[in-house]
Amino acid sequence: MRKIFGAGPWLVSVLASWRAMRREQPGEFWFACLFWSFWLSLASFPIGYGMREVMPVLGFIFLLLYYRHQWRNSVLRRLDARWLFLCLWLMIGIGVCFSTDPVASLLHAGTGVNKAFILPFIAMECVRDVRDLRRLVWACALACFWQGLDGVWQTITGRDFIMGYACNAGRLTGSLGDYTVGNYIALALIPAFGLWFILRRGLDAVSSAFLCLAVFWPAFFLLQGAASRSGALALAASLGFWALLRRQRWQWSLLLWPLPALGLFVLCQGQRLTPAYVIDDGRWSLWGLGWRVFLEHPWFGAGAGQYNAAFRALGLAPVRDAITISHPHNLYLDMLYAHGLVGFCLGMIFLLGFLWWGYKRIRPRLAEEYAEKRPTPYWRLTAWFWIGFAGWLVNGIFGHDFYRIWWLALAMSHLGVMIGAVVNGADQKPVWPPCAAKGEEQG
Repeated sequence: MRKIFGAGPWLVSVLASWRAMRREQPGEFWFACLFWSFWLSLASFPIGYGMREVMPVLGFIFLLLYYRHQWRNSVLRRLDARWLFLCLWLMIGIGVCFSTDPVASLLHAGTGVNKAFILPFIAMECVRDVRDLRRLVWACALACFWQGLDGVWQTITGRDFIMGYACNAGRLTGSLGDYTVGNYIALALIPAFGLWFILRRGLDAVSSAFLCLAVFWPAFFLLQGAASRSGALALAASLGFWALLRRQRWQWSLLLWPLPALGLFVLCQGQRLTPAYVIDDGRWSLWGLGWRVFLEHPWFGAGAGQYNAAFRALGLAPVRDAITISHPHNLYLDMLYAHGLVGFCLGMIFLLGFLWWGYKRIRPRLAEEYAEKRPTPYWRLTAWFWIGFAGWLVNGIFGHDFYRIWWLALAMSHLGVMIGAVVNGADQKPVWPPCAAKGEEQG
């Protein structure tokens, strides 16, 4: 068998080294399993529901085994803001316990446990140094590249090459099966922009720009073909967030940074931003229904996933969308109607709490990194994962419902990477045992 495949000795050597690591350094072994399972989940994220179901569960198993051997050195143990996660779980509990249909809400919210809510804990342990950050940026860039090529293929053949999905209303869907792929590709692009800083370590600006264009043009093609306004808004906002992190103080000129991205989208999709098109958008009606449901259940909400049942119980119906519509197309209104004022405040403490926590820690370190002209782009890459989470909050203004699993999973992954990078980057001397394979730069 070894002679047939010609890789026998190499494979045997690799397996032997892994067995030795498992025996002598079990913490390092389970970290490697955890990291590469998470890396694969990011790189293959749009490939289908199966991978998004299996990979987080597999990663969680590796996480528990890692905690068994390295809990003392884990990010979660050293995280000073872990109480913010309690706010999230309390919000979800309110959305289930005070629901008009607790069983249905439990099933609706419970689907996120294995596919989204465990991801920040997995992701935060996957960043020890700048090498890990670089690898995760490459995973995001790879996902954007192949999913963008899938959009190009769908344009040429009429079907995507993963699932065979056709276009929807003339808009590209990629392997997600709907034009919401525009939101995915926009949010995946944001941390992938860190590729620029990785390439600039060894290349000049022109060469780096050329390679970035070669990697990202299929993703931008897909974004344009999916015609996602909220995706374009998130991308535009990401430039503003970067300017905010880089500036020493607030200036109104920060608002000008997103204009080029918005201008490009207007140039390509101007018909979707005409006053008549915007006025005729069905979201205004859906927002009105969500607000009416909230007024009926102001303190603890109607329950997770009860938007449709709640507005029907009030004898209401959307003006332009189907009567079966399941969410109000606004992250914040979805949290408000489902969990009431109490749950909404808890949820916003979680979301904005981590946004502020990351901002206060990343901004001064980023300034130091630029002032000292460090060649290691640790805090620049960390910043773009923070921006990825912030971009999700902007995308949510016109986006989906809070419990939209693939959407929430991506945001929780970016949040977790940012948390891990901040906690480990704040340590002058890493507290984990050094691994021979990671003897180079530390963040």
